[in-house]
Amino acid sequence: MKNFGSHSGLYLLAPVMLVAADFVASKCSSGGSKAAGTMSSQKTNSVLMNHVYGKKIYNTTLKKSTQQLLNMTGPMSLMVLFYHLNKQYMNISQLIIGNYFQPDRDIVLITGGGSGLGKEIVSRFVARNAKVVVLDVVVPEESEQIANVHYYQCDVSDRDQVIKCQRQIVQEIGKVTILINNAGITTGKSLLHLSYEEIERTLKVNLLSSFYTIKIFLPDMLELHRGYIITIASVLGYMSPSRLSAYGASKSGLIALHESLTYELGPPSINPTGVKTLLICPGQLKTRMFRGVQTPSSLLAPELDPSYVAKNVLKAVELGRRGEIKLPFYGNILPVFRAVPWPIVEVARYYSGIDQSMKSFKDTLSKVVSKTNSKTNSTNHSPSVTDFQPCNV
Repeated sequence: MKNFGSHSGLYLLAPVMLVAADFVASKCSSGGSKAAGTMSSQKTNSVLMNHVYGKKIYNTTLKKSTQQLLNMTGPMSLMVLFYHLNKQYMNISQLIIGNYFQPDRDIVLITGGGSGLGKEIVSRFVARNAKVVVLDVVVPEESEQIANVHYYQCDVSDRDQVIKCQRQIVQEIGKVTILINNAGITTGKSLLHLSYEEIERTLKVNLLSSFYTIKIFLPDMLELHRGYIITIASVLGYMSPSRLSAYGASKSGLIALHESLTYELGPPSINPTGVKTLLICPGQLKTRMFRGVQTPSSLLAPELDPSYVAKNVLKAVELGRRGEIKLPFYGNILPVFRAVPWPIVEVARYYSGIDQSMKSFKDTLSKVVSKTNSKTNSTNHSPSVTDFQPCNV
């Protein structure tokens, strides 16, 4: 790969150069007799010899470059083939390994399912006639609740409340087999302007709550030899903007949590424990959580409709997908910036406007705060949540 990187331009241009040499040589050869009247035979022969000599050089270059390309394209083709075969296997593997989604058998728990993306995910699973449980710090008004959904008021950052809710859910509904960690909050402030309380709260709700729910609900899944843990992180876990230090750190932590948990449960392709894992990393959503944020580029980084992300989550569960899903496409490129030289990253950040996007969020948030008496924006993607309430147990 090193040789290819340093001479890739020559390799790619060699065929073009050869065709050009053939064309020029043929034209000069066919026009040699016509040119004799105006050009001396010595000059004509000189031109032809130069083209013939050039053609030999191109032939030699093409031969060498083609051979080197063949030496590399073999492994590269195998890698591409393996990627596509593995992707197809991941899509149908639940039929081989088992534990495919069964709405009449599975119990789906969604944290932060009261509004925003969480509510959309709830609606999708309810439409499939699945048993759905929602843990949210604020239970929606009865008029806003989705029918046939079990709501539990719970601060997921408080492990004692999560433990109490787990016991109540098992008694009233059954053991959870699909856990979707979606709850999260954010504040659009610089690190120096964040209070210690805001930092701790963001990390507890966004990151530690997933540790708690997994640790509390996973034993039941292992006992049933059936389970699915879906982590809703963010593409900002790969590249965090300014004024989102706590949020970005929490999402990076979720990515690391997912990776470690996946291999603690065994190789994904074998699934020895019967519990699958999936990481969802969406970009900016059209929800109140990031209301007022200026998207750097609507073409390269379009805002996502929560219903679109929820649709992909349900589809992934139905297919038994594992690994990572990044939405939209640019999310697949962001991890690459961890490996490129810093000046390139700095240029990319500057032209994308990522570090300017949260400036408008601050103004919008202050308006929301003044109206709702809230310190932060909650997701569940709701506009505000002030005080956590205990679980109703």
